[in-house]
Amino acid sequence: MLDSKGNMYIEEDDIIELMLANRYVKILPKKRNNFEQFEAECKRHGISNHFELETNTDTSTWNMPNEYRQLNVRDFILSKHKLNMEQIARLDMELVEYEKRNLLDLIRFLIYFIDVVKQNNVIYGVGRGSSVSSYVLYLIGIHRIDSFKYNLDIKEFLR
Repeated sequence: MLDSKGNMYIEEDDIIELMLANRYVKILPKKRNNFEQFEAECKRHGISNHFELETNTDTSTWNMPNEYRQLNVRDFILSKHKLNMEQIARLDMELVEYEKRNLLDLIRFLIYFIDVVKQNNVIYGVGRGSSVSSYVLYLIGIHRIDSFKYNLDIKEFLR
């Protein structure tokens, strides 16, 4: 099917139907709106291992200093912010979720990016979309919405 911009897309039900017909399907999602629901539906049909997701997390091609590649994100954040036990628990929970998704290198790159932006007095926005539900992104300066204060759920961002 085609969306309003002419991009091809396929519904989750269509993918499941292809999998049930023993067709190999490689999914390269731009959005993961209902991925958890989709994954559960695949498991229900016994086909959870017939698809793969591709993400490019190869930081060797990213232009950032080695000190950022080796950065311990948790220690970095704790050195910049005085957090109470509840805030640290939220930080740790989110870092586990980022690690599960193999996104810690991306967080390291974002830390570098924000450092460069600040050093060069570049003005950037307050925050936009579901990313504001990430406390980690708030703590590293990607946005200025305290998701801990407003009790925003990280799952809104990591779908």
